[in-house]
Amino acid sequence: MRPGMVLLSPGVPGTDWTSLTLEHPIWSYPGVRRPFPTREDFLCYVDAFARDQGIEVTERAEAVAARRTPEGFAVAVNGGVIPCRFLVIATGSASVPRYPEIPGIAGNPHVQHSGDFLNCMAYDRKRVLVIGGGNSAAELCIELAGTAHTTMCTRAPLRYFSESGELDHIRGTSESVLKELFRFGILSLREADPVVSLSEGTAAFASGAREVFDWIVCATGYCPRWIPVEGGTVDLGERGYPRISTVGESSVPGLYFCGSLAMFHTRCAFIHGFRNYVEKVFWDIADRL
Repeated sequence: MRPGMVLLSPGVPGTDWTSLTLEHPIWSYPGVRRPFPTREDFLCYVDAFARDQGIEVTERAEAVAARRTPEGFAVAVNGGVIPCRFLVIATGSASVPRYPEIPGIAGNPHVQHSGDFLNCMAYDRKRVLVIGGGNSAAELCIELAGTAHTTMCTRAPLRYFSESGELDHIRGTSESVLKELFRFGILSLREADPVVSLSEGTAAFASGAREVFDWIVCATGYCPRWIPVEGGTVDLGERGYPRISTVGESSVPGLYFCGSLAMFHTRCAFIHGFRNYVEKVFWDIADRL
């Protein structure tokens, strides 16, 4: 997080955060600026919580692998091994960029993933194609509007949260802003007209149309990945996510998944969705201690 960054600001596209606490919004705590805390407020809160609860936090120690032991697990980190009875993996699902299966996309110098997008000014007056129909694609298009000549391309009709109630559909201010940008022709839309092939910067669409772009940005999500666990096989479910019980335990006894890696429900891809399931994981572990 950038110094001075403001969190929990649903009024701005791209910063639609909700409270990271289970029961009490962070702004209810003394000393937090309202209505939305800064990065510094949040870090102070996390530090105070760790001290109050006696949580031992090891920083700058990347976990690289784990193995089963008679006592539970041994987790290899930079510079040593941490033993534990239970292991909870909560490293997020935005690990490996997912690209659409389009002929000509691999190794194409005109193609990049939305995860590599830094600043709209890098695309000033360029022709940009954004592939995707979700929140990331919407936020990218909004940021590029007025700077680049931007076209949004989707496989299916656009879906909005106000109509479906699904969190992975375009929601919040992104919905109203995007609709206005389409309405006034500031953004172009190829709805349900996917790219079927690429040749350098030339995109061929299902409709038969062809267009040349300077950049093609894939806002098509990520594939999950986690540290290897020796001595056990994690059964995989839909889209490569681990199969888990109703309390987050995997097919490896004692190994739990939490956060966006734990697909209790499709909405768990978002903080809004998984925050209420975190408690289930840790209550189950507490009952077994």
